[in-house]
Amino acid sequence: MHYLVRLTILGLLTLVGCTQTPKRFERLTASHTGIDFANTITESDSLNVLEFEYLYNGGGVGVGDFNGDGLADVFFAGNQVSSRMYLNKGNFTFNDITDSAGVRTAYWCTGVAVADINQDGRQDIYVSTIHPDRKKAVPNLLFINQGNDANGIPHFEESAQAAGLADSSYSTQATFLDYDRDGDLDVFLLTNALETFNRNNVTGPRNDGSARSRDKLFRNDAVTPTTSHNSISQQAIKNTSLRRAALHFTDVSDEAGLVHEGWGLGVIINDVNQDGWPDIYVANDFQSNDVWLVNNQNKTFSNRIAETLKHQSHNSMGMDMADINNDGLNDLAVVDMLPDDNLRQKTMFASIPYDRFQMARRLGYQPQYIRNMLQLNRGFWQSAQTASASPALPLFSDIGYLAGTAATDWSWSALFSDLDNDGFRDMLITNGYRKDITDLDFTSYNRESGTFGSDADRRTQLLKRIHDLEPVYKPNFLFHNTGDLHFTDLAQEWGLSESSFTNGTAYADFDNDGDLDLVMNNINDPAFIYQNKTIENTTDSSANHFLKISFLGMSGNLEGLGAKVAVWAGGQLYYSEYTRQRGYQSTMASGIHLGMGKAKRIDSLHVLWPTGNGQVIRNLVTNQTVVLDERRAVRQPPSFMQMQPSAKPLLTEVPASYGLNFQHQEDDFVDYKAQQTLLSHKHSQIGPGMAIGDVDGNGLDDIYIAGSAYKGGTFLLQQTDASTGKATFRRKDRPAKKPEETGVLLVDADTDGDLDLYTVHGSTEFGRDEASCQDSLYLNDGKGNFRASPKALPNTMSSGSCVIATDFDHDGDVDLFIGGRIVPQRYPEAARSYLLRNDSERGVDARFTDVTDQLAPGLGRVGLVCAALWTDVDNDGWQDLMLAGEFMPISVFKNRAGRGFSPKPTPELANATGFWNSLTAGDFDNDGDMDYIAGNVGLNSRLQASSNQPVSVYAADYDKNGTLDPILSFFNGGVEYPFHPRDVLTDQIPSFKKKMTSYAAYGKTTLASLLSADDQKQALIKRATFLKSAYIENRAGAFVLHELPIEAQFSPVFGSLATDLNHDGNLDVLLAGNDYATEVLSGLQDAGLGLCLLGDGRGNFKTLTPTSSGFVVDEDAKALACLMLGNGQLYYIATQNNGPLRVFREVDDQISYKRVGSGTFSLSTSVSRGRKRKMEYSYGSGYLSQSSRVVPSRPLEK
Repeated sequence: MHYLVRLTILGLLTLVGCTQTPKRFERLTASHTGIDFANTITESDSLNVLEFEYLYNGGGVGVGDFNGDGLADVFFAGNQVSSRMYLNKGNFTFNDITDSAGVRTAYWCTGVAVADINQDGRQDIYVSTIHPDRKKAVPNLLFINQGNDANGIPHFEESAQAAGLADSSYSTQATFLDYDRDGDLDVFLLTNALETFNRNNVTGPRNDGSARSRDKLFRNDAVTPTTSHNSISQQAIKNTSLRRAALHFTDVSDEAGLVHEGWGLGVIINDVNQDGWPDIYVANDFQSNDVWLVNNQNKTFSNRIAETLKHQSHNSMGMDMADINNDGLNDLAVVDMLPDDNLRQKTMFASIPYDRFQMARRLGYQPQYIRNMLQLNRGFWQSAQTASASPALPLFSDIGYLAGTAATDWSWSALFSDLDNDGFRDMLITNGYRKDITDLDFTSYNRESGTFGSDADRRTQLLKRIHDLEPVYKPNFLFHNTGDLHFTDLAQEWGLSESSFTNGTAYADFDNDGDLDLVMNNINDPAFIYQNKTIENTTDSSANHFLKISFLGMSGNLEGLGAKVAVWAGGQLYYSEYTRQRGYQSTMASGIHLGMGKAKRIDSLHVLWPTGNGQVIRNLVTNQTVVLDERRAVRQPPSFMQMQPSAKPLLTEVPASYGLNFQHQEDDFVDYKAQQTLLSHKHSQIGPGMAIGDVDGNGLDDIYIAGSAYKGGTFLLQQTDASTGKATFRRKDRPAKKPEETGVLLVDADTDGDLDLYTVHGSTEFGRDEASCQDSLYLNDGKGNFRASPKALPNTMSSGSCVIATDFDHDGDVDLFIGGRIVPQRYPEAARSYLLRNDSERGVDARFTDVTDQLAPGLGRVGLVCAALWTDVDNDGWQDLMLAGEFMPISVFKNRAGRGFSPKPTPELANATGFWNSLTAGDFDNDGDMDYIAGNVGLNSRLQASSNQPVSVYAADYDKNGTLDPILSFFNGGVEYPFHPRDVLTDQIPSFKKKMTSYAAYGKTTLASLLSADDQKQALIKRATFLKSAYIENRAGAFVLHELPIEAQFSPVFGSLATDLNHDGNLDVLLAGNDYATEVLSGLQDAGLGLCLLGDGRGNFKTLTPTSSGFVVDEDAKALACLMLGNGQLYYIATQNNGPLRVFREVDDQISYKRVGSGTFSLSTSVSRGRKRKMEYSYGSGYLSQSSRVVPSRPLEK
C-alpha cells in the first residue's frame, strides 16, 4: 500500500515536472494535419536492394506557397507511390490536392526543387526522377504553376520537354542559380548513376567528362520580359503561350567545365570566395570526391576543393551551409554514416587498410573518412608561395568531433536553422535505413558462402538473409548550438523522439508565428509534421526574438535567389545567403528566418542582391517580416558587405626566394604493419626538429633542420646580401645517414666559444636496433665545419625525442636532458631518459656523464617524453626540469641547488594525464614568475576523455608469443570498450577470435569482458584524462590549469612560442600543429592552421583569425622557433613533416632585438605600472625546437 502510494506521488511529481518544461516540438498526427503521405516501398523478387542499391535512398520534400495565400504548402516526392501535394489551410490543417492540381507522378521521384521558374510570380516545381533498372531512364518533371481555379486550388502543367529540362539522367536534385549573372535563373542538376562496378574501387578520379555520372548545367535562354515585379505576374497570366515560348534551357555542361565523375547526393549554391559569383558544392557518394565548383566569372567553373578543404566525407550525402558562429562566414556540414554507438561501429568497420588509403591519395583522391564533416570557415589567407590572380578561397577546419556532430549513423539530410530563436543556428540530421547491408556478419557470410550452390540458389539465400537483416531504425538528431562551437543532441528533450527512416526534410513557418516548423519524408511511415512551440511556450520575459525576410527581386530573379543579408543587432552579426535547395533532395520555404536572441531592435540590415546592387535599412524592430525590394537598391562598392573591419595582419609570409625553400622529406614507414597492429598512431614521423644558432661565426643566427631516416640534416646559413642588405640563406646539407634525428640542439658543449650540434636519434623504423638510437655530438671548428665526437657521450641507446640544455649545477658549462620516447615494438613502454652532466675540460673534447640515477632517481623511466623544459618554477635561482608526454601528467623535478633532482608535488597537474606534446615558458600574467603553455592533442579527435571516462591502454603479451599487445580503450554511452575494429585486434592477437566469434559479439564486448582481472593485473596500464591544450598559471610555485581558447583545441599542438607580437608589453603565443601519423579510421588530425593568441598580461588570451594574424601553418606542423636577422628583426619559422618550411616576419618592423649572453638564463624587465616580467632564455623549448635567444632592444615599459 505505502509502496503504491509512493509510486503514485512520484508519478504525479513527474507529470508536474513535464508540465513545467514542455517539449519544443509537437508531432502532429495525420488526423490533425490531413497529411497522410507515406513513401511506402514494397520489395519483391525483382525489386530489392540486391538489384537496386539505392532502393532506400528515399525522396525529398518541397515547401512553397503554391496558391499565393501567404501559407506554406508542401509537396512530397514519392518513389513507388505517387508524389503528393498538400495545401495549407491554416492551423496546421492541410488538404490533399494532388489530383486536382495535376501533379500526380508515375516515376520514381527523388529531389524536389521549388522556385518561380518562369518568372510569373508563382511557385513551380522541378522534380528529379530515376529508374530502378540501370538500363532504363525516365525524364525529369517540370510542373509549371498555371494559377488558381475558382476554389483557390493551383493547377500545374507538366512542361519539362518544352522547356528543355526533360533530362533523363539518374537525377538526384536540381537547384537554381544565376551562374552567368545575366539576370535569370539557370539550373544545376545533381546526378548519380547505377554502375556495373564497385563504386568504392580505387581507380583514380575520372575528370575528363567520360564518366556516366556527371552533373549538368542548363543555361536559361528565355527572353525575360523587362518588367517590374508588380507587373510580370499579370502579364504572364494574360499570355500563357508567350510564357511557355520564352521558357527555354540549354545544356552547357561541357563548356562550363562540369566534367567530374561523382555519384551525387547533395548540392548547395554558395559564394565561397565572396566575389559576387555563385559557386556550387557537390557532395558525392562512395569513392568519388566531393567537388567545389568555383565560378570563374566567364561562364566556366573550376573544381578548387583541394585548395580549401583538407578532407571530406567518404559517403557524402545531404549537406548545408550557414554561419554557425556568427562571424560572417558560411560554414559547411556534410553527413555520412558513422554510427554513434559502439555495437554499430564494430559491426560496420572491420578495418581500414592503410595501403588502400595511401594508394587513393597517390591516384589523386583527397582524403575521405566515414563520418560527418562540420567544416568551420576560418576566413581568407593566401600563401606567398601560391598567390595567384584568382580570388582567394577561405580555409576550413573540420571540427565535427569537437562539436559533437561527427556520428549520427546512416544520415541523409543536414539542415542549419535556428529552431529556438536564440541567435545561433541549430542542426537537424535525419537518418535511418531499411536494411543494415553494411553489417559485417552479413557481408562476411556472403563472401564465405558465395562459392557454394548454383547462382539461383545463392541469390535466393542472399535475398533471404537481406530480408532478415535488422533495420537502422532510430530517432533523428537535433543538435542545439550552444554558441561555443559545441552542439548538444536534444532530439529527445525537444520532442523528436520517434524512430524513423527519414530522408528529405524541410523547415517552414507553417503557422506564421515566428518559429520554424519541420516536415519530414519517411520511408514506410507517415510523414512527420512537427509544430515548433517556441513562441507559444515562452513568456515575454524569456522570449527570444526573430526576424523574417522576404525578397522582391527584379524580373528574371523575382525571388532574389543568391541575395546576401547581414544583420547587426547589439554588436552581433547575423549573416545569410539566400538559397532554398538545402539538406537532402529538398526545398525550404521562401525567405530567410533569423533567430535574434534577446535583441528587440536591429541596428542595421544590409542586403546585396545578385546584380551587385545593395541597400541598407536601419533601426528595425524584431518579430516582424521585412520585405526587401531590389528597386530601392543601388550599385555598391566591393566593401559593402565587409563583415569585419579591415586591418593589416601582424605577420606576413616570407617568400621562399630568400633561400628558405626547404622541403622536408620522410619515407612512409608503416608502423602498423611492421610492428604493432594496434597502434593508434605512428611513431616514425614525429619530426623534423629545428635548432637556431650562429654556427659559422659570422654573427648571424643560422637554422638547422633535423634529418629523417637515411637522410641528412640541413643547415640554412644566414648571410646578408651586400647589395640590398637583406637576409638570405645558403643551404648546406649534411651527409645522409641511417639514424633518424628527432631533437636537435646548437650549444657550446666543449666551452670553446662556438656552437656544437647535438642530435637525438629515435624512431620505430629500426626495430630493436639500439645502435641506431645512439645520440651524436658534432663539434664545431668555429666556421661551421663539424666532426663527430663519439667518445663525448655515454651510452644513450634508447629511442629519444627532445634535448634541452642548461647549467643545472652552476659550474659554468651546459648540461643536458634527453627525453626518452618509446621502446620500439614495445609501445607503450617508455624509453630511457637521460640527465647528462657536462664534465668537459677546457682544451679537451667534450665529455658528458650519465648522472640520471645518481642525481634524479625515477627520471630514467619517467614516461613517454615528448617535450621538456629547463625552467625556474619557484624563483630560487636554480633551473628545474619540467616534462610532458604521452599518457603522462606534466611533471616537475625540482633542482636541489645542483645537488640533485626530486619530483615536485603538483596536485592539479598530476591528475591531468594527456597526450602532451610541447612546453613553452613565459610570464603571461606579468607577476614575476614563469607560466607555461602546454600543447596537448586537443578535443577534435575520435578519442574523448575525462577523469571519469579516460582513454586507456592495456598492454601485455596476451597470447604469449613474445610481443607486447597494446589494447586501447574508450568510453561509449558510459561503458568502456576496446577501441580497435575486430579484425585489427585479432590480427595482433589471433587467439581473441575465440572470445568474439562474430562482429556483433565483439560489438557487445566490453573492456572488462575482453580482459579478465588477471589480464589487467599483468598489463601495463596508462590512462589519459585531460586532452585540452592549456595555459598553466604559476602562483608562487603552485599551478592552476586553464584551458586555452577553443580554437587551440581544433588539433594537436606541437610547436609553441611566446613572443610579444603586437608590442603592447604583454606576451602573446604562436601555436602550430597537426598530426598526419594517425590510423586511417580516425583520420588525419589536420584542422590546425596555426594560431595566434594575443595575451592581455593577466593570463587571458584572444584568438586572432588567420586573416588578422597572417600566420598560417596548415600541414603536418611540428617545430616552431624564432630567428633573429642581422637587422635585429625576427623571423618565425615552422617545420612541417613531409612539407615545406613556413617563414613569417612581423609587418610592424619598428621593434628590433638583440642577443642575450650565452650564460644568461633569465632576466626581469619592467612592464606597465611598475610590474616586472620575468623572461627565461632556454636552450630548447616548445616541441623539438630551439629559438634565437633575444630580448627587445628597447624598454617595454608603456
